[in-house]
Amino acid sequence: MQCYTQLLPPSAVTHAVALPFLDAASRNLVVVKTCVLQVFRLRAVKHHSDDSATKSRLVLVGEYPLAGTVTSLAAIKAENTKSGGEALLIAFKDAKVSLVEWDSDNYRLNTISIHYYEGENVIHEPFGPSLSECESILTVDPTSRCAALKFGSRHLAILPFRQAGDELMEGGEDGYDEDMATAPPSAMLKRTQSGLNEGEAKQTPYKSSFVLPLTALDPDLSHPVDLAFLHEYREPTFGILSAPVQPSSALLEARKDSLSYTVFTLDLDQRASTNLITAQKLPSDLWKVVPLPLPVGGALLIGTNEFVHVDQSGKTSAVAVNQFTKAASNLAMADQSELNMKLEGCEVGKLDSKSGDLVVVLNDGTMAVLSFRLSGRNVAGLLVTRVTTENGGRLPEVAPSSVTLMNGNTLFVGSEDGDSFVLSWSRSVPTLSRKHSHAQMLGQDIPVEEDEEDEEMDDDDLYATAPEAAKRTSSAGANGSVDSSTYSFTLQDRLPSLGPINNVCLGRSSAVSKDELELVAGIGRGSGSKLATLRKEIVPNAVRTEKEVFAEAKNIWSIKAASTQPGSAEPMRVEHDSMVFCFNGEITRVYDISSAAVDGSDSSSYTERTGTDFEHDGETLQINTIAKGTRVVQCRRTELRIYDAADLSLAQIIPMTDEETDAELEIVHVSFSDPYIVVLRDDSSVLALQLEKGGDVEPLDSPAAISERKWLSGCLYTGSLCPDETIVCLLGEEGGLHMFSLPDLQQFYHAPTLCYLPPVLEAGARQRRVGAKETLTELLITDIGTEDSKEPYLMVRSAMDDLNLYQPWSAGSSWKEVLRFRKVTLDYIPKFDGSTPDESNGRPAPLQQVRVGRFDAVVVPGAYPSFLLKEAAALPKVVPLRAHNVKALIPLHRPGCDSGFAILRSATSSDDEGVETKKLELQELALPADAEFSTGWCVQKQTFGDPAEQVRDVAYHEERGMYVVATCRDVDFHLEGDKEEGRGKGNDGISLHPQVPQYTLHLLKAKTRHVIHSYSLPNLETITSLKIMPLEISEQTHDIEARIVVGTATQRGEDMPSKGAVNVFEILDVVPDPDRAESGAKLNLVSREETRGAVTALESFPGGLIGIGQGQKIMIRGLKEDGSCLPVAFLDCQCYTTSLKQLGGSGLWLAADAWKGLWFGGFTQEPYKLTTLGKSRTHMEVVCAEFLPFDGNLFLLIVDAAMDLHVLQYDPENPKSLSGTRLLHRSTFHLGQFPSSMALLPSTLSPPVSQPLTNGHDSTEETQTNAPSLYHVLITSHTGSLSLITPLDEGTYRRLGSLQTHLTSVLEHAAGLNPRAYRAVESEGGGGRGVVDGEVVKRVWELGSARRAEVLGRAGIDGWGARSDLEAVGGGGLGYL
Repeated sequence: MQCYTQLLPPSAVTHAVALPFLDAASRNLVVVKTCVLQVFRLRAVKHHSDDSATKSRLVLVGEYPLAGTVTSLAAIKAENTKSGGEALLIAFKDAKVSLVEWDSDNYRLNTISIHYYEGENVIHEPFGPSLSECESILTVDPTSRCAALKFGSRHLAILPFRQAGDELMEGGEDGYDEDMATAPPSAMLKRTQSGLNEGEAKQTPYKSSFVLPLTALDPDLSHPVDLAFLHEYREPTFGILSAPVQPSSALLEARKDSLSYTVFTLDLDQRASTNLITAQKLPSDLWKVVPLPLPVGGALLIGTNEFVHVDQSGKTSAVAVNQFTKAASNLAMADQSELNMKLEGCEVGKLDSKSGDLVVVLNDGTMAVLSFRLSGRNVAGLLVTRVTTENGGRLPEVAPSSVTLMNGNTLFVGSEDGDSFVLSWSRSVPTLSRKHSHAQMLGQDIPVEEDEEDEEMDDDDLYATAPEAAKRTSSAGANGSVDSSTYSFTLQDRLPSLGPINNVCLGRSSAVSKDELELVAGIGRGSGSKLATLRKEIVPNAVRTEKEVFAEAKNIWSIKAASTQPGSAEPMRVEHDSMVFCFNGEITRVYDISSAAVDGSDSSSYTERTGTDFEHDGETLQINTIAKGTRVVQCRRTELRIYDAADLSLAQIIPMTDEETDAELEIVHVSFSDPYIVVLRDDSSVLALQLEKGGDVEPLDSPAAISERKWLSGCLYTGSLCPDETIVCLLGEEGGLHMFSLPDLQQFYHAPTLCYLPPVLEAGARQRRVGAKETLTELLITDIGTEDSKEPYLMVRSAMDDLNLYQPWSAGSSWKEVLRFRKVTLDYIPKFDGSTPDESNGRPAPLQQVRVGRFDAVVVPGAYPSFLLKEAAALPKVVPLRAHNVKALIPLHRPGCDSGFAILRSATSSDDEGVETKKLELQELALPADAEFSTGWCVQKQTFGDPAEQVRDVAYHEERGMYVVATCRDVDFHLEGDKEEGRGKGNDGISLHPQVPQYTLHLLKAKTRHVIHSYSLPNLETITSLKIMPLEISEQTHDIEARIVVGTATQRGEDMPSKGAVNVFEILDVVPDPDRAESGAKLNLVSREETRGAVTALESFPGGLIGIGQGQKIMIRGLKEDGSCLPVAFLDCQCYTTSLKQLGGSGLWLAADAWKGLWFGGFTQEPYKLTTLGKSRTHMEVVCAEFLPFDGNLFLLIVDAAMDLHVLQYDPENPKSLSGTRLLHRSTFHLGQFPSSMALLPSTLSPPVSQPLTNGHDSTEETQTNAPSLYHVLITSHTGSLSLITPLDEGTYRRLGSLQTHLTSVLEHAAGLNPRAYRAVESEGGGGRGVVDGEVVKRVWELGSARRAEVLGRAGIDGWGARSDLEAVGGGGLGYL
């Protein structure tokens, strides 16, 4: 009984498409990250260094989790979409296609239809491969007449779309004509339109689809490679690349040039096809078809060594880009082999629509431009030119997954191996050498005879022969191709990614306390790889600490006071904060902020100001400024005092009294927005004030809509939602949202259902069902985001301290017309610190809008405060601040602490006698400048080398406070041997060599993140495992010390056996570099033991021994004094071990391989012996495995190559286990993401114990006496996601399982997918308890309060219980991160 939850969603981009999605005039980008769909819009912002220059930024519009793995995206020009823009066609694994659109009325994704193509006519196992094993190819006709999905081994589904002017009369009930030669649709096809009557069918944007085998089109299409619809045809026409036999590089001599390219035109009404052209004897390494629009036309075929263009008549033009093309194909082609390009995994995108030039992004991140030499409408040749580094040729850094043209000169390059990029291109306009005719010189058009035009159309009726297209083609051909060297690319924006995660470890830096750790991971591939540090909380940079001045403070405020310029009414511009006000419980003191102590000296930078009219006695609730900083407002309990900011001379006193009874009222909350002030008083009344031109603050006349109501909260807002206008937002006593304009205070918006927290909040809407209301306590609307991208959000706080977020949008011409609010998912569970609210009014500290770093953020106050932050390309996230016992938090912008903040916190100090005392201190802090928060965690990245090396593995050495990082870079591979045999460097006769990794070990100081020492490994030696473990370094003294153990494998060629080695390093102290005091350490090789087979896995075993997966054996070795590693025990596995784990100091171990599955056993020291206790079923391709002990039971988790999680249990008392020799299969759960590692982590929800620090061991002790009662298993993946497996007890499992069942039927799932079907896998357990899908359970907060209470009641959970369960499974036990 376990629960699966994603801590971080996938971040590697797998697919992208640009289309007008939000409306017909927009140009949006839709990005898919494995199982997450995101919609972006492009926003132009001014460049910081040049106001005239602009940059394009991606701004997130919506994010939607998908219960499926996306295989392709395509845009569809569908009829009558809700937004007026285009629709989106999404293809999934297992032959599923969803048609979605943007719903502008509800500001969300709307599913039009979903199509399944799994029927009895599809070949299944054992007669053929399963649908999941076959590649699905989705292609759409350029004019959106139909779409085609190739699925299975050789099946093609055609989905027609309705066009304007289509005749909806069909020959039969299902559109089938009995006189047709083709077979009728099967029962599976009829089910596509089941449930739709004739009237409903006409309203759908699609027609009835049909499936046919490719061999019905042509018997030679038995092995399809790729297909795509082509441009400029009157009927839907596609080109397909296929072969009669399977292409094979190993059988190149027998199957050279075995591919053929065939063009078919479809008759959608008759469901028939016609073969137009066939180009045969094409290179066998072609793998992709790219349709080309005018002026080029035809299709571009991409191979691993060449580009081949096939025009509409079947003529081929090709160019070779490396020297292997001649050996791989006999096709005649131009020779550009000096380019030495590898086209495997490249992506091609349109660059210039006028010339037809294409941009090619290669697998190594470099770029090239493919140009066409045109002669009329014919292609005379192809030209490939690399883009130089000076022109941005290496900006993508990593291999692309998609290249999309967003608008005229903006490209999006998505990648699964690192960050994705938005690039802009430009080129210098060349001088045209076109010769003009005499008629053209006179400005006349050459007439075209109608008879000639009609004759041309009759001769070539299938092709589009519009005069405009012909003119553009001939013009492009006359101009010739543009010199690609003139293209230059500029970086505009990037989408950060954590994928793929290569390996992780836990470590500690000096920035955190001893009880708090950090997660360090090697991410990315190639030159885009980095070392990432991940923390669940923000660890700010400490600027300075003020210990004495604010030792008795209870609250503080900072302001930026300005003075009026002499002879001018405009105030002087002030850059930094000038004053700090401190209330200590009795009096309020004023301090001037000076520039002293900026250099870190002990002198205070806060000087107390006295001798002013400022009222020090009594309680101060808030301090702020109006009149552009020239007036200071002191909010006291029963009055407002206004001072001149220059000398704090008293200007005005505004008492809070009841107009009818003259009773004195107390102030509860104050909101400021220059020149307005709104005061909420203890009788639930609201007073609005305005700064007049004379400088006095006067109250505004309150209409009956305000004066006759009682209010719970309110705020002022001026921002991007209502430019150049200020509004008042009030929370009524009944729980409704009211908006008033200023200064007339006229109500223009009222949403009475806010207290029900509906998914969509709109004016005048009524609650349809009677249910529980949410007790709301606070309301705030403000802009959050970065300087380049700010978005308005409505924040509503409940009595349970929950934070609900709404995003406003308007469906009318102005922002006040049809104003609605959409609920935004916010993964936030508040921490309860036990502190009491303010005793004077019983209210907690309010939400506060602040400017910190590059963010306009909101502070969620408390003893453990948090920031609500928003990156432009991500949803808002609540990120906790790593600080405890915080009394107050204020923004602070002063010299040395630009755009920083300060916290007032309780600190413990000891005197000379050891007596501890608690005092308050003011800490000035700043957000890390290089941190990213788009995932909801604080992520900092670091590169190694220039160009960047790939970070493959990392481990932490606790005693030395250092990280050991294994990196690699690609170098040329040369066969070893004699010169006469053509081996050795420079003797093989090739210029494009294969690449192999060259590994290096780095010592990284955890405190400074500086590389201290590097150690290069021998050539061709690959690091397969890196761990820091306690080893017995002496047989006499039996001392155990931490050592660095590195397992390697050496492959010198396919005709030579592989070798391995076990390397043991220690960290030695050396004389440091005078310029670098931290450089006093280096890696020293203590032992190197070479083995016959490759070393594939390492693990620490009891007694200071090393467990090694060596060749086809598991070997236990011990370190001797002479530096050798003596084997003491072994086990013959007959296969290579991919994973080796040992549970603490118990001696229980597991080993996984890619053929026999999982082995579980034990290790004893007297005598040394490895024993097998149990095995899983055979033929399981295990990728990674881990232990999971819980409640006296031992579970073993494994993930196979099909991305399925299998839960096994060792239970020798169960009769089905055959005395434990067979591991019981409990459940199977589909992850949908390929894992890279698994790690067992303790939970802080269990009794506190010492935490492990590395992927080895944290100390030299053999066993841990205290073991936690709850563990988690952390799973990292190649998509950049972090997932958590949490064991559940019986009661929690029943509650969450029931909640999942109800939510699956209640929630709306994007693209019409079924989460239960996505996760379910047929297993041998049969009836075993499944794993709870935490991603579905977490969505319970998307429901309104009434529906949520109903669903929780059916599941037998209350609000507090649901919050507790979700905290446990959502990573709440990883408090040390």
